[in-house]
Amino acid sequence: MTDAHYGLPESIALVDDLHLGRPRIVGTYVILGDDPVIIDPGPTSALPNLEAGLKQIGLSFSDLHGIALSHIHLDHAGATGSLVRYFPHLKVYVHHRGAPHMIAPDKLLRSATRIYGGQMDYLWGEFLPVPADNIVTLGGGEALRVGGRTLRVFDAPGHASHHLIYLDESTGAAFVGDTTGLRMPGYRYVRPATPPPDIDLEAWRCTLDMLLSLKPRMLLLTHFGPAHDPEQHIAHMWENTQKWAETVRISLERSEDESAAAARLVALAEAELEAMDEATRQQYEQAGAVEISWHGLARYWRKKMESS
Repeated sequence: MTDAHYGLPESIALVDDLHLGRPRIVGTYVILGDDPVIIDPGPTSALPNLEAGLKQIGLSFSDLHGIALSHIHLDHAGATGSLVRYFPHLKVYVHHRGAPHMIAPDKLLRSATRIYGGQMDYLWGEFLPVPADNIVTLGGGEALRVGGRTLRVFDAPGHASHHLIYLDESTGAAFVGDTTGLRMPGYRYVRPATPPPDIDLEAWRCTLDMLLSLKPRMLLLTHFGPAHDPEQHIAHMWENTQKWAETVRISLERSEDESAAAARLVALAEAELEAMDEATRQQYEQAGAVEISWHGLARYWRKKMESS
């Protein structure tokens, strides 16, 4: 499903992948033009919805020239291998740290299975390997010519060590993946996204400062849609991230039982959504489960404690 009410430039479209049938959870951006490219195809479980959304704007998978990945987490990159299997002309642009896991995803899938267990197939579907010949590795500093315009590529660690940001020079739109958290259209609240295994708050702050220095006109979030107030959005996101991180740190310092410590963060997150309707609360929770974010922050703090 596509939606024309997000205030996007005419050269960029947003397809709602309708993850698990719910709107505004996972979105795929389409850079339109003579050689269209998509940013983050989403999981394989939502691939039929992506196909239907592309059809609404007059495109099919065979029309695409490439897939640019913000990072390799399953909700962003999961369908990549499936698309390349059936459309082997597609180039896949990915961070050099993530590329080996796209080519040989066994380690990535084992890590994800520890988080999602028996729900892996239901949530994400299959994650097929991408042939090395289809991979174009990036590390920041590149300039990609796609859709008749230039995308500047920036290394963006914090949420993940293999995260990239793409800045469309012609529109000032920054494709930020999960770098600036989760935000439902029409709401100010930005939920942190801090899953394991490699949350790095110091690197994240540097990434946000770099992003602010680019002065983007809008932030294009995977979860979900554009934020037209970049400075305010980033400030609010970082304030909430620090609040969550401090809540987890205090619980660990007190040696609280893990379930009780996670429950403390869940209570904080629920209070932040208290004024919203039930449907919106469910969207935030599906897009960014609090228990998973707790584990990411706990891992971050434990690593810091071990190294001090």
